[in-house]
Amino acid sequence: MHANSIRTAVALTLSVLSVGAYASTYNGECTSKPKSEWLSTADVKARFEAKGYTVGKVKASGSCYEVYTRDKNGRKAELFVNPADATVVSQADKK
Repeated sequence: MHANSIRTAVALTLSVLSVGAYASTYNGECTSKPKSEWLSTADVKARFEAKGYTVGKVKASGSCYEVYTRDKNGRKAELFVNPADATVVSQADKK
């Protein structure tokens, strides 16, 4: 019985990890503009902070910036942002 419990726990852990990874992935395109036309990560961070977000980090990923934030209510979100104009293209809420 103990071996079954371990297998069940491992299977559950793996399924939770895979759902978490899926939730924070965006496979779409955010912009087709060259990187020379992108805003800096500091500019994007400042724009979201001006809107009331607390921004942890901003990083480039494919044709997007990933912006890790907390809103005014403290809820975490990962925003997928067009780096040319800082518009939100997609969002993955975090718990």
